[in-house]
Amino acid sequence: MFEESKALAVPLLIVTLTCVAIEMAISIKRGLNLYNRKDTLCNLSILLVSRISQPLFLGYIYGTLRLVEAMRPYEIPDNTVSTVGALILTDFAYYWEHRMSHTLKPLWFFHEVHHSSKNFNLSTSFRLHWLGRLLAPIIFTPLVLMGFRAEQVFLFFIINLFYQFFLHTKLIGQLGVLEGIINTPSAHRVHHARNQIYIDKNFGGILMIWDQIFSTYQPETVAPKFGILGRFESNNPFTVQFHQVPYYAQLARAAKSLPIISTLVAVIASGCFSTAGLAQTASTREQPSELAKGAPPASSPVPDDITPLKGAVEISDEKAPDLTGTWKGHVLEYHRHPKMEIIEQNGSQIKGIYSGLLGKFPLTGSVDLVNQTVQLNVDFSRSRLAKWKRRDTVIAVFNGTIKDEVISGIASIPEFGDKSVHFEAKKRQKTD
Repeated sequence: MFEESKALAVPLLIVTLTCVAIEMAISIKRGLNLYNRKDTLCNLSILLVSRISQPLFLGYIYGTLRLVEAMRPYEIPDNTVSTVGALILTDFAYYWEHRMSHTLKPLWFFHEVHHSSKNFNLSTSFRLHWLGRLLAPIIFTPLVLMGFRAEQVFLFFIINLFYQFFLHTKLIGQLGVLEGIINTPSAHRVHHARNQIYIDKNFGGILMIWDQIFSTYQPETVAPKFGILGRFESNNPFTVQFHQVPYYAQLARAAKSLPIISTLVAVIASGCFSTAGLAQTASTREQPSELAKGAPPASSPVPDDITPLKGAVEISDEKAPDLTGTWKGHVLEYHRHPKMEIIEQNGSQIKGIYSGLLGKFPLTGSVDLVNQTVQLNVDFSRSRLAKWKRRDTVIAVFNGTIKDEVISGIASIPEFGDKSVHFEAKKRQKTD
């Protein structure tokens, strides 16, 4: 099977490049502007290196599956039913591999490359990390241990990936009754989009039934905007591939100054799940407004009652919306779900606790009823983050809007520069 896949590599490459050329010609003829020269050259450059390294990775995946096959306790008979079952279960395993690639930061480090383009065309399918399939055998070996042949699982994995090449196009609209059953170009446009309603949706490879079952399916209802919220933008293939390396280098340097147990906890919490575990916000606006800069300077002591952000408007007690209660957050860029517990509200002033992977931290802020906005500060001064950065004061600044018990906006840490992320928090309903 491995030798057959190598033999098919060149014909499949010719097919995909021909399809790209056809789509590009249609785009030019119709004036659709589907392709950007620099973006396309970046994608093709990544493809070139991928094709050179591809035999190594295919051999690694297939070899691992064959190694596990020798240890399987049972062999499922090879017939039509088992073949269909292998196809369906391989797609099920792919769903979870894909979903985890959006959830766990080490996997997102690789998968983010594929989502980094602001264009969406067939060449986008080439925009993959050169090391992106290192963990693939871990996901698919359980199928071999169940009794399926390694050749079956490997073949259906390749078919799954090849099928998805044709989904990266704007030329095909919605496909009626097929939407929500199988993966379509429309469903995959949703997956690549950065619109708020489309984030973390449609993970299926061939089938959409897994997204239906696990509540991650979203039909295409508004025009998708592609790219990654608040992240890098580059068409340099090496920048696209390795832009996150400095973060991991910084994490490694910081770990040297911590005790071994703290290092393990910090690496798991920060390296695997989030860059900083902050109260970072997702905005319904595509262009974030300028952040308020009211947090105390890094050299100043942290007061017990942090001063409300600059620009906050005092409103009367009786008119302020009641924000007390539990708020479940969602950090779009890092797919984390922190919690905010607002335990006290005095007019426009609020106090509470922010809970995330790095622990619990004090939260204060104010509400502007006129503009329906909320401005918050989370004090991370006693966190490992502050220790790594060697800062006495680390304050996360949040600026967002309130609508229908949903807070959405942007957060940053002024002490660390201008970088910001998007965050959304929904108020949990009280139950009897």
